[in-house]
Amino acid sequence: MPRNIGESIKVVRAFFAVDIAEKSIIEQIKKIQKELTLPNTKINFVTPENLHLTMKFLGNIDENIIPDLEEVTKKISFKNFEIELNGMGCLPSYSYINAIYMGVTKGFDHLEFISKELNGLSDRFNFKKETRPFTAHLTIGRLKKVGDKEQLVNIIKNYEKQKFGTVSINNFNLKKSELTPKGPVYTTLFEVKGT
Repeated sequence: MPRNIGESIKVVRAFFAVDIAEKSIIEQIKKIQKELTLPNTKINFVTPENLHLTMKFLGNIDENIIPDLEEVTKKISFKNFEIELNGMGCLPSYSYINAIYMGVTKGFDHLEFISKELNGLSDRFNFKKETRPFTAHLTIGRLKKVGDKEQLVNIIKNYEKQKFGTVSINNFNLKKSELTPKGPVYTTLFEVKGT
């Protein structure tokens, strides 16, 4: 679409995500986050309203493409499904912790399908194509400073085989991320529903 002379480009930081709003899961996460609050350790915990599985990170995009992106994305057809959140771990490893997460078992193939469909839009909209295999994980905190690392690792390992429960998935969203001093604020720009 040609741009008018003098028309400014407004950039938004955006990503596709599946929101996690299941109350029983959120309560468990809050309990674990409290347990992970240790002396001399700083973890930026993900707040309940921001819990999500990232399907595709877009980075900074021109907001003028959002209507076209919505039209194309809404053609992705998928049936409603369930995922199971099982086990906890950290990325990239226990020896160097950046993020603490819950894993996804059942329903992974459905999430992977959506991720591949979204990645297929990369050329059309000039997004960076993801070449790494898709990994579904629910980040619950990002480690900024650690005091007693062994204690932290032991808490995470206590939940390695824990079954947290099932979440029904009937949509995914394009979200805008605004970074603030109090943490990121996510706003849904549009929703794509399953059948």
